[in-house]
Amino acid sequence: ADPQGELAVARAADKLGVPFTLSTIGTRSIEEIAAVNHGPKWFQLYVFRDRGVTRDLVERAEAAGYGAIVLTVDAPILGRRERDVRNRFQLPAGLSVKNLMPAGQEAFPANAQGSGLAAYVASLFDQTLSWKDVEWLCGLTKLPVLLKGIVHPDDARQAADTGAAGVIVSNHGGRQLDTAPATIEAL
Repeated sequence: ADPQGELAVARAADKLGVPFTLSTIGTRSIEEIAAVNHGPKWFQLYVFRDRGVTRDLVERAEAAGYGAIVLTVDAPILGRRERDVRNRFQLPAGLSVKNLMPAGQEAFPANAQGSGLAAYVASLFDQTLSWKDVEWLCGLTKLPVLLKGIVHPDDARQAADTGAAGVIVSNHGGRQLDTAPATIEAL
């Protein structure tokens, strides 16, 4: 935890020459990160119901010098995070989802009954993500598209067949879904 948030991590990654990946729902914008990190950086993307929002994010990442799009494919519906529900999780005052400011989607719903993050994801992310959407995204950008959240060998093969440049084998550390399969088979 640092008052500079993603900026501090991006600066450290730049200094060490290691890649940095910025989340769509980060509290710093694509452009803010590009201003402090001149090394390898990737943009982690969620697909929005409004494809114009998704297209804008990809175009901004390309224009800012990011080297890849990392499409998270296993979280169109957020797992039930009991602690967030209990605590009625919201972003702290002064923080917002900076990348979504141009679309007017920078704040979690204030009246959420449980987790503001869960309400945000449920209201904006496309929950019907399919292989056709992966093809659409690969056709939208010159950047390599990596699929994050692959846990099965069949999905790794399908990703390659669909045009993805690579996969990131991940089950979100098991926090996205209880009883998530181990990732070893996909490797």
